[in-house]
Parts: sequence; C-alpha cells; structure tokens
Amino acid sequence: MVFSSQIFLFIFLPFALLGYYLIRKDLRNLYLLIISFGFYAWAGPKLLLILLASILINYLGGLLIAAVRKNTDGLKRAAVIILVILNILLLGYFKYFNFLAGTLNNISGLNIPLKDMAFVLGISFFTFSGISYILDLNSGKIEPQKNPLKFSLYMSFFPKLIQGPISRYNDINKQITNRDESVNKFALGAYRFVVGLAKKVVIADQLGVLVNQIYANPAVNNSLPVAWLGAIGYAFQIYFDFSGYTDMAIGLGKMFGFDLVENFNYPYISTSITEFWRRWHITLGAWFRDYVFYKLEFKRRKVKILRQETNTLIVFFLTGLWHGAAWNYIIWGLWHGVFIVMESVFRSTKIKFHLPVYIKWLITMLALLIGWVLFRSPDLKYAGEYIGIMFGFVRSVNNGIPLSWYLNAKIATVLGVAGLASVPWKIVFPSVVKRYEGTLARIIFQDVSFVILLILSIIFVVSSSYNSFIYFKF
Repeated sequence: MVFSSQIFLFIFLPFALLGYYLIRKDLRNLYLLIISFGFYAWAGPKLLLILLASILINYLGGLLIAAVRKNTDGLKRAAVIILVILNILLLGYFKYFNFLAGTLNNISGLNIPLKDMAFVLGISFFTFSGISYILDLNSGKIEPQKNPLKFSLYMSFFPKLIQGPISRYNDINKQITNRDESVNKFALGAYRFVVGLAKKVVIADQLGVLVNQIYANPAVNNSLPVAWLGAIGYAFQIYFDFSGYTDMAIGLGKMFGFDLVENFNYPYISTSITEFWRRWHITLGAWFRDYVFYKLEFKRRKVKILRQETNTLIVFFLTGLWHGAAWNYIIWGLWHGVFIVMESVFRSTKIKFHLPVYIKWLITMLALLIGWVLFRSPDLKYAGEYIGIMFGFVRSVNNGIPLSWYLNAKIATVLGVAGLASVPWKIVFPSVVKRYEGTLARIIFQDVSFVILLILSIIFVVSSSYNSFIYFKF
C-alpha cells in the first residue's frame, strides 16, 4: 500500500486518523501498532513474520545486552556482535541471497540454486533501525526498552516503516511516551503531506512515464538529446519520488503527534558531491557515518596512509550495496565515493582551485547525472552504452523517435516546475519571505496553494496508472 494510492488516501488514512483521535489516549500506542502491522501486512501477511522476527531479535537483544553489560566486556561484545550478525543475516538472506549465489555461480562455475522469494518491503530501513538500537545500547547512549509494545512501535511505525527516514531510538522513544498532539501540528502535518503527495503524483510520476519509455529502448536506439532527456528526467523523478515520500511520512508523523527527522535539503543546489551527501538521504548518510565510517576510523587509527580515503570507499561500496543487489548499484556507490575522496584530497592540498560557483555546480550535476544513469540502468552494459550515447562515444542506431515526441508541452512544464521546486527560494530571496512572514497575504497564499495542490494531486491520483515509489525496492 503506497501513500499515493486511492486505498490509502480514501480508506486507510481516514480510518487510521479517526480511530486514533476517538480512542483513549492510553490506548493510542497500541492502536498505532495494530494499524502499522496492518499497513505492512497489506503487501503480504507472510512478510509481517519477517518484520516480527526483526523486532523480536532486537527487543530480546536489548534485554540481553542490559543483562550482561555489568559483567565482562568480552561477554557484552560477543552479544553485540551476534546480534548485529543476526540482523545482517536476516537482511542478507532476503535481499542478497540470489545476487551472491548468482555471482558465485558465474565466478566459480557452481550451480547454487536461486530462490523464488518475495521482496521484503522496507527491510533495509527497519534492519538499520534495529542495528542502530543495538549499537547505541552498546555505547551507553540509550537505555534498553523493556516495554515490548513501545519497542515494536519504534520499529514499525507505519509512516517511516517502508522508506524511512531511518529513525534512531533516541529520535522517537520520548515521543512514544509523550508527544504533542495539537490542531496546529496536525495542520502542519496535513500541509506537509499534501506537498509530498504533489511532488510524487504531479512531478515524479509524470516523469516516471517518460523515463520508462526512454529506458525501455535499447540504449543505442536513443539519440544523444533523448539520452540526456532521460538522464535529467530520472534525476528529477528519483528526487521528487523519494523526497515526496519523506514529506508525506513527516506529515503523517505530525498528524499523529510525532516529529520525524528530515531527510532532504535541496540536494540539487550542491556544488560538490560531498555537499550532495549532506543534503541527500540525510539519515542514511548519517547512519553510515556514525556506525561504519567512525568505527573504521577508530579501528584503523594506526594506519597512516590513505586511511580516510579507503574508509570512505568502503562506506560508499556499502551505500551502493544497500540500495540494491546488483553491480550497477555498487559501481554507483563507488562512483560517488571516488568523487568524495578526490574532493577531500583537493581540499587538503596546497594547490587551491578557485572555480566559479556555477562551474562547481555544473561539474557536480554532471557527475550526478552519470551516477543516476548507472543507478537506473538494468545492468552495467546498458549503462555504459547509454553514457556513451550521451557523450558521443557510442553512435546511436535506429533512433527513429525524435526528441520532440518525448519532450511535449506537458513534460516541458513538469521539468520546469521540477527545476523551480529544486531551489530553496526562501534562502534565495530572504528579504521577500521576511516581509510577508505572518501577514494575511502569506496565510492566504499558503491556504490557496494547499487547496490547489490537494485538488491537483487528487486528480492525478484518480487518473494516473503509474503509481510506484522507486525506493520501495530498496
């Protein structure tokens, strides 16, 4: 069940909100847990067993760490290692078994049978929530949650369950016990939800149809301008698809009294790949920084040569692998890692490059577009040919469909809106924003824009046949 589906918008969400505010306050956490399990089970009742297994492993694991932490450090360390391995095994089996088996078969000539397994929605997200809980317990940052209901709600709260943001226990624990449920917060949540819904159905879904048409062709059948259109279209599609989901998740959280963490901060204004990762999928970047990069830096502190650089590449290898069980995701991650390493080296060198900001932005966007082609392509061969077409290294053949067929008035308008919506105009024109802050004109503008976005979104939801979140498969 996706947030932009008719079943969610017109049945599940009204039922969830109505029941939540009609029920007694002391029963609201239990109610949220039940509807969260129901939301997840919609994709398949058997998948709920995997989520429950993850919850059980980490809940009992937390109690185990609390029981042994007063004993020897060795016993606590062993418990933590076992629990982290159990989480990784759960994720690895359901997400990476066929990828690893297929790779081994190709390398060694073995014939390990592949398994016909249903994809487990959100497993990368709730597994990382479980691992962070265990590691934070180990470091003494948090106390174990003894209430199974509260811990289960932390792991399975439906707005963040399938696509994040990746919440840590500290982010949400106090809110489970005591949260602000007010009309003002509900209104802010509703507005944020509608903005996210519009991002998804008005921008991302419309570009998704275009991108699918272009990438459905053999790479060499696309002309150079069509290839660039597909690359730019996908860059906007994935941003508004994922940030739209995040806006909806944060908005839903506020409607139930929760403040979920932000996950995007206008990444396409970045002038370096390093800056991009401070603005894109912020919770994932912070997770790898705190639980992988810093750990590697500590463990390998005696290494003097290229320690930080190799640690960065390891992190981005894992970042790519986290996104999907395929080599193009891994190469995509390493592509970003190489740029971050180069940027770090240039910053530390005595030779200073004083490039204009717009040149830095153009270089960054070019690197991102190439990366998104790697990310979107079905395999590395297709990606190589597609990138070759973009830069004229590969000659296109049978390119009978002209650019004008793809770039019609509707797509041109959506691309223009996407470009405008990628810029933080509040920062670009702060004096204008400040002048109208709190005025009647500002209030009317917000109310009118809310109604327009809601009406447009409902029209697109009812009429569109394309409705799938990209990050559901991660």
